This record gives sequence, C-alpha cells and structure tokens, in this order.
Amino acid sequence: MTISELKHPEYKDLQRYWPKWRLTYEGGDKFVEAYVKMFSQLENINDFNDRKAITYVPAFAKAAVNDVKNAIFQRTADITRSGGPESYQNAILGRDGGVDLDGSSMNAFIGRQLLPELLTMKKVGVYIDAPDASGISRLDVKDSRPYMYMYKAEEIISWTMSPGEKSTEFEALLLEDNYDDIDPDTGLTVDIATRYRLLQVTPEGVTVQFMDVDGVRIDIDGNESDEEYMLGIDRIPFVVFELSDSLLRDIANHQIALVNLASSDINYSLKCNMPFYTEQYDPRSQNVFQRQPSAGQAQISSDGTVTNTSGTSAHAKQAKNMGIKIGATSGRRYPIGAERPGFVSPPPENLEVSMAKQEQLKSEIRQLVALAVSNLEPKSASAESKKMDMTGLEAGLSYIGLELENGERKIANIWSEYEGSDMIATIAYPERYSLQTDSERRTEAGELKKLAPTVPSVTFQKEIVKEIARITIGHKVTNDNLIKIYNEINTAAVLNTDPDIVRSNVDSGLLDRRTASTSLGYPADTVDKAEQEHADRLARIAESQAKATTAVPDTSEANSSQVEKENKPTRGEGEK
Repeated sequence: MTISELKHPEYKDLQRYWPKWRLTYEGGDKFVEAYVKMFSQLENINDFNDRKAITYVPAFAKAAVNDVKNAIFQRTADITRSGGPESYQNAILGRDGGVDLDGSSMNAFIGRQLLPELLTMKKVGVYIDAPDASGISRLDVKDSRPYMYMYKAEEIISWTMSPGEKSTEFEALLLEDNYDDIDPDTGLTVDIATRYRLLQVTPEGVTVQFMDVDGVRIDIDGNESDEEYMLGIDRIPFVVFELSDSLLRDIANHQIALVNLASSDINYSLKCNMPFYTEQYDPRSQNVFQRQPSAGQAQISSDGTVTNTSGTSAHAKQAKNMGIKIGATSGRRYPIGAERPGFVSPPPENLEVSMAKQEQLKSEIRQLVALAVSNLEPKSASAESKKMDMTGLEAGLSYIGLELENGERKIANIWSEYEGSDMIATIAYPERYSLQTDSERRTEAGELKKLAPTVPSVTFQKEIVKEIARITIGHKVTNDNLIKIYNEINTAAVLNTDPDIVRSNVDSGLLDRRTASTSLGYPADTVDKAEQEHADRLARIAESQAKATTAVPDTSEANSSQVEKENKPTRGEGEK
C-alpha cells in the first residue's frame, strides 16, 4: 500500500461529497460541466453542448453561505486578543508580514481563508510553522518567528489522536503538500507538484518526513533521501477547525436542480420562444396523395422530360417550392371565406411553471442554510460551548464562533511554544451573531413596539423594550454594553419615549415636565433652566408692554385729530 492510500476512515467517507460541495460554492464553468445533464433523448449531443455553452450558474447556495460568513466576519472587530509573545501580537495585527507572511491579520486570515472552507467543507486545518524549527521556510532563515498556512479538507489524509489527557492532540498526521514546481533554468513555475508530509510524536520529539506520490522518501528539495527533520516543540503544530456538518450538504442538490432548470429555460427562450406561421389549405386542391415514381421507374432529364421504364417520355412539370416568403415587406393572399393566415405563439405555461419552481428552490436554499446553521455545533465543543443556553439560528452562529475561538486559542499556544514563551494569549469571541438584515430587524422591532403598550404590565413592557434593543443593536455592541442598556431600561421611569407622545401627555396633564425631560434623555437640570428662561421671557414681554402703554396719549391725540377731520363740513355746505 502506497503512502497516498493510507487514508483515515472519515476521509474515505467524506471524499465523495467534497467535489460536489466545493464546486457548488465555487460555481463557474466547472460546475456547469460537472452537473448540467442531458435529460431528453430528443436532444442530440450538439444541441446539448450548445445549451451548456449558454448556461449560467444561479449561485444562490454560495450567496446563502456567504451570508453566514459575513454575519461572523462582521463581528471580528469585537474579538479581543491579549497577551502572548510580542511576535504574535504584531502578527495578528498584520505587522511584520502578518500571520501568514503575506501581510494578513488574524481577522483577514480567518475571514478570507478559514471561514469559507469551514462552512462549505465542514473542516479545515492550519499548520503553524517556524523556519528554525523545521527547516521549511517561506522566508529567509533569518526571520525565525512562527507563521501559519492552511490545509484544505482534501489535504488532511490520515491522523491518529493521542490517548489519555492529550486526546485533543495528534500522535501521527499525514498531510498532502501541493507546491510550485520551479524550472531551475528560468526560475518560473511550470507545474504544481505533490508530496506527502508525515509527522509523528516520538520520545525524542516531533519528526517530519517527506515522501513523493510513490512513497519514496525525499528531502525538502525533492531529492531522494532518508533525511528526517525534528521540530523544536513537543506537539504536532497542526490545528483542525471542524463543524458537525457542511452547510452545503442539503442544498448542493438544490443548486444542481436549479442550474438545470435555468439551462433549460434559457435554451427555450433563445431557440423555441418564437411564433411560427400557419395557413389553412384545401387538400382537394393539391393531390398530395399522388404516387410518385420511384428512382427505378423514372428519370428526369435536364430539360424536364420524364422517361419511364418502358422507354416512353413525357414532359414533366418542375415541382414548385412549397416555402412561403414572409416578413414586413411581403404579403399573402387568401381565398374568400378561408381563415386568415397568422402566427401561433408557443404556450408560456411551461416556462412560467419552470420559473415558479426556480423561485421555490431559491427560497428553500436560504431556508435550508438557516436550518443547517441552527443544527450546527462544534465537533470539539469547549467548556464555554457547553454552558451556552441558546437555541436556533443565533446558537448555530455562536457555535461557529466558539469553534473559531477554540482553534485560535490552540494556535496561540503553539505559537508561544515555538517562541519558548510562558505568555499565554487570551482570546474571546462575541457571544451573539445575527443573520437578519437591518430592514428585517427594524420590521421585527416595529411589531414588538406596537405590542408593548397593549399589556398593562410594566415588567412585560420593559422586557419587550429590552428585546427591541437586542434585535436592533445587540449584534453590533459588546455584551457588556448590552447589559448596560438592559440596566438603563430596568431603571427607566418612562418606557415610551416617542417625543410626540411625551409632549401630548404633558399637554394633557398626564405627565410632568421634569419626568418627561428625563425620559427624553435631557440633563436633570434642564427643566429648571427652561423655567428660568421662560420667566425671563415673560418679564421682557411685560416690560415691553409697559413701555407701549405710556405711548397711549400720543395715540389718543392722533385719534382726536382724526375725529375732528371727520366732523369738518364737506364742500357744498355754506355757512348759516
């Protein structure tokens, strides 16, 4: 048995699903080539190839998985990482080449590489390497700090876990390495080569051996050799992130059905969805049942003369072209009393049914992804996950977060061991995640807001308000801030703080201004300041009115002049 045949039973069980899951997520021409099928015997191979050439991939499965990925990734800003060696702290921030010597921070490495693999393939591995320890470097040996790189599920061939207290660590591990085969003359990559890396825990330490695909021992450069490398740590520096199942297990076939429906519909729309010409005729006017002479009975010469087997000749009329010229510049006569020729359109019902089925599949894909997340739990549950008391979708997202937290903590420990440091990093992920959009959250919060004042219970109303706070911003704030918000709600004197309702209650005498001011978030002395300003304003008005009163005589004099003017005799009245 060669080294490539030494596969773990779990590997053998899952390797038949991995191509489907990976192609479903990646999409593209490879997915079309693999899963678009010929279902009708009426379609020949040329028509089938033409149909595949115009088939698009409705990548709704990928979009649904990316929704989950983004729900986790958008909370990475709330992950806290403290402690550990200085090289670890610099690397997780993307400094000094980052965690992968490619400038990636820990958040970027998890979000761009680990999460898509973990959600689609259910499993992904991370190898923590160090140049001085293993002799396998992606940088010059002078840079001796640890770094990491990812192994896909298909590249984790076989393993054995350590017994007893170290049951979460590997005792032996076989990995498949895919690396660039570089031409020695030009320095250019000409192929992707494969080798196998075997790690074993021995009394002397961890050994590393390399073998080609035939199982022949080779060195790091690919030359045949029995050379064996020793790591500078006591454990195999490999961490597996694993969920109980892939999110694509139940929706990959939905995507396959969807792409075949879409392929059929687009082919129908382009080739068959056009009207065709029809015209009635009288069979009696054309002798369509007249027996035609066979090739052995008659021959037609170039001048139209028919010669039969008896040697006699007759002048035969040339057959007319039965095709009909149609178009915008062509007309067609038809006999009196006959039906007018016309065009018949293909029935749309078949296409409409297919489109309706596609919409159903799209909706089911998102529902099934949500159900898959709800059923998730980490393969190696930590103590924190066992204490979680949440159900449903948020619980599934939290389980993913806990698996990432557990794996990242192991990476930090191996990093510290490489550095010979006793400083252990502390890592904490957010406890809550959400797949809802902002619009969906606002809609749900609006329904709860309508419900709150309908129940005459202050406790009930406060719990509803806390639920509104959790739905709208619970996924964006830290758990400490969310608890602070809950405490402020518990101590609030007024729960309904709509400014219009508060003002209406004050005007109607149901609420005093001081309580209203406090409920709207104004400082405690706001009412006193407002009352003082109001009193000052009234004083200014009174003073202004007093000044206006002293000017009344002048006004009276003007009025008297007007009265005298009105009493003066008009023209035409003489003196008596």
